[in-house]
Amino acid sequence: MFWVASRPDQALIWGQAGGSLKADSAGVWWGSMSFDQCLDHNGFTENQDFIEKDWDKVFADRKNEIVFIGQDMDKQKVISELDACLSTDIELSTQLWKSGYEDQWPVQRTYALG
Repeated sequence: MFWVASRPDQALIWGQAGGSLKADSAGVWWGSMSFDQCLDHNGFTENQDFIEKDWDKVFADRKNEIVFIGQDMDKQKVISELDACLSTDIELSTQLWKSGYEDQWPVQRTYALG
């Protein structure tokens, strides 16, 4: 799962094998809903302890969890290139990520209700 700043409510998934890559919507982040809205979902109530375990005061449950499995990968290069994609502290401090912005992702946008 991963999060992009242009889509603050939307959780995305990325799957790749060789040259085949697919990115798709995984729904919305729990943090994009009010607590009462979360309680209306069995997925939240049944997993609340697990979800809240890594809850961030600013970003809620938004995060990037990416696993790479392969042979002869340049680990440092992968880390360096992924780090270059992260928003900077200055970009995050503007709070503009909370409203999102247009992007060219070929994945339909998903918004939180409310």
